Amino acid sequence: ASGTQLILDGDNHSARLNAIQACHFEEWIAVKVRKTKPIFSWSKVYELLDSDIHTLVSYYRKRIPCACLDEKYKEVKSVKKMGFCCNPNCDQPNQMVERSKMFYCTR
Repeated sequence: ASGTQLILDGDNHSARLNAIQACHFEEWIAVKVRKTKPIFSWSKVYELLDSDIHTLVSYYRKRIPCACLDEKYKEVKSVKKMGFCCNPNCDQPNQMVERSKMFYCTR
């Protein structure tokens, strides 16, 4: 839970890097080991690269058994969640779009 501590310490950049690695391994295990997914979901990894604080806190909060991030989550839940747009012609900054406005197939 080093990523959780990094968020609590305010080091969101390092927490993002840890989350990217963890997500990469989660995807690899699902595709290669458990074979529960047919392909690797790079969009999940890319979303964490430029993630907003709400997405980052939510990512860790879902993966820890304690309530360490509950207060932080209350602080950031009003921040709009952003998602990575897979359209190469997307004109949004860093191809990040408000997740609630994305099509389901792109999530």
